[in-house]
Amino acid sequence: MESEAHAVYRGQPLDLDDSFRLLQLLPGHLDEPVRIRLFSAQLSAAPSYEALSYTWGDPTLTSVIEALSDKGEDEHKPGVEFRSTANCHAALKRLRNPDANRVLWVDSVCINQSHIPERNHQVNLMAGIYRAASRVVVYLGESDENSVVVLSWVRELDQPSDFGNGSGALPPSKEAVEGFFRRPWFHRIWVIQEISLAQKAVVVCGKDEVDWGSFTVLYQHNENATRAGRLELPYPVTFASRYNKPYRDGAMTYARRLVRMLGRSRHCEATDPRDKLYAIIPLVNIRDGSRTEESWGDVLGISVDYSLSVDRVFTDTAVALLNQQVPLDDVLRHHVPGHEARGLSSWVPDWRIQRENGWRHANYERIFKGFPGFRGHPVELMFDGVPGIILDKNGTRPAVVGYTDSSTERCPIRVHAINVGNIIKTGPVCSVADDFFPVSNWKQLVEEARRQGSVVPKLERLMEIMIALKLGYPNSVPRGVRLIERYNEQMEKGTCPRKPLRQVIGETASRSGARARHEMDAILSVCDGKRLAITDGGFVAVVPGNAEVDDAVWVLDRVRMPFVCRRTGSGEANVVRLIGASFFFGIMELEAMKEHVSDVRAKAEVMRRVEELVVE
Repeated sequence: MESEAHAVYRGQPLDLDDSFRLLQLLPGHLDEPVRIRLFSAQLSAAPSYEALSYTWGDPTLTSVIEALSDKGEDEHKPGVEFRSTANCHAALKRLRNPDANRVLWVDSVCINQSHIPERNHQVNLMAGIYRAASRVVVYLGESDENSVVVLSWVRELDQPSDFGNGSGALPPSKEAVEGFFRRPWFHRIWVIQEISLAQKAVVVCGKDEVDWGSFTVLYQHNENATRAGRLELPYPVTFASRYNKPYRDGAMTYARRLVRMLGRSRHCEATDPRDKLYAIIPLVNIRDGSRTEESWGDVLGISVDYSLSVDRVFTDTAVALLNQQVPLDDVLRHHVPGHEARGLSSWVPDWRIQRENGWRHANYERIFKGFPGFRGHPVELMFDGVPGIILDKNGTRPAVVGYTDSSTERCPIRVHAINVGNIIKTGPVCSVADDFFPVSNWKQLVEEARRQGSVVPKLERLMEIMIALKLGYPNSVPRGVRLIERYNEQMEKGTCPRKPLRQVIGETASRSGARARHEMDAILSVCDGKRLAITDGGFVAVVPGNAEVDDAVWVLDRVRMPFVCRRTGSGEANVVRLIGASFFFGIMELEAMKEHVSDVRAKAEVMRRVEELVVE
């Protein structure tokens, strides 16, 4: 048997714009070796086929597939050895018919992954491949007791077997459903496209099969549930279930919809980080209605290119978004503190980081009704010039400084900014994962600032301000702070069984209802990974956990939140790297806006404070 993997694709060039390969899965039983035959086709004239949607799994765990010649030779002759991931091998064994061929498209087999030009070309075709398939087959893996119960219930929601007499499948526990949705398929970036574009789809888990339409019914059922009974469904399920409905963000430009979807899908996993972009752009494009997936590269001026580094792809995307009049505020909203990827500019979102910065749980409706330092409002920016950056002489595009040299992917930008203080003291970092929320220390810092003349309110009120419009129970924050203090004391003294902080908060808040628990979850999410800080001007701020003494806090032009910045080692005072967004009590409601200053001399002083920053 020939053992060279590249021999599988020998003599099968994909030389036409819509050329792709299909896989003929030869018949066999579950315990027999997997044998396939690859052949080329054109998307415009392809035979009927099914497209497989699955997860690759651990690339180091592989199994052997035997690939026969596409010349129709004797099936008993030895073929070429091809190593696939164990997940792919398991899927093919499960989907194989015992006595008939089955034609499939499987990305890891039908694309020569080691040939970059072919990979680029085929990824551009993938949306069309899944749309043209007669059916998409979702393989979740082999079944277990939990999956059997959950799938039976999902099927029952869509197709009741009791005809209204109450004898149908009983709902599984919430824990069982959440455990089922922790299967890897529900958290991969590519599956969003694969299931959303399917004409028809079926979910296979071991011997069980359920039509994908039943999962759409589950989504609708969940939307109508009470807050207490609502499930946290994975993003691919929610997106695909809403896919053919009117698009709520239809008034937004294409590029702004893209950056929003990048944020919503950032927790999804990808073997190749570049796929965090490549997997979703066709979906955003198709929702536009005026474009097709084949033209999406022209919209941003970028295209699928796996020869570029991850940093270069992310940077090119961020620059393209600014050039497409996406506000800098929209881009920086996805900045996650602590991302120190080598070669990546600090203002460029690093989509490899799956966690969020926590600020989405804060009260954007009230606190961020305008920009703290400059004139403007988010609504006014939808079709205006690019805010937050200095335009070039023609005023038509951002003054992106450009890539600094060939050895780095960094691309600085220039912004107008006002310095509102330097950090002189910090408190401990809140870490929910470590069950550590130092509210007593934070209270001491607030009281210290108050003794020095700051007009900042008490800590409980500061937290209420951060999530004000989310509050349904006026006393939930003070009560939550007391609960955290008591939890810290008991953990320190060892007077109660060890429990996670979030669990204790959740159990206590739940006695007041699901809304109260939601409010306490918001507080934990906003404060997680943050610390309290005092500036030289006496202000109190919630800042990123990696902020340090002597870091400066700047209000950037038309960016909703002040940013902690750190000077670089270049020696230039106004060349900085972003550390992260902060909540700066005392300037979040437009107090620093120069049009709110009535005194002429004071207004001139504010104007003199405006500087030009270079953000690396």
